[in-house]
Amino acid sequence: MANRRMTLSGEGKILLDKIADSLDIERPMAVKVALAKGIATSNGPVQDIINDSQPKWTIPDNIIKDKEFLLFKHLIINEINSPLNEDELHKHMLAFIEVGVRRLNEDLESKPSIEDFRLSII
Repeated sequence: MANRRMTLSGEGKILLDKIADSLDIERPMAVKVALAKGIATSNGPVQDIINDSQPKWTIPDNIIKDKEFLLFKHLIINEINSPLNEDELHKHMLAFIEVGVRRLNEDLESKPSIEDFRLSII
């Protein structure tokens, strides 16, 4: 079990790269952190549809796989509070990544200058 290809908005890609640079991690790990942050900060399903004019970025297959995928799948099902098929799961997964990237960016922008960003996202 692993994620399928998903397309992140252009703005989301820019923010994801900014977060990956700030945390000094690779982009796949930044996707996982954004997904976790999106799930942790939401209250139910994400209703926002994010569209921008920038070119979208394709999140490759198999970034989230095996036990991590299973964990995120059940966290999403628990947050949505309803069973999901594979298409719905990936739709919600992408929505939580989009929200998580934006929340992480808000945390990065609002942190004091001497505070370590890694500590502020916890």
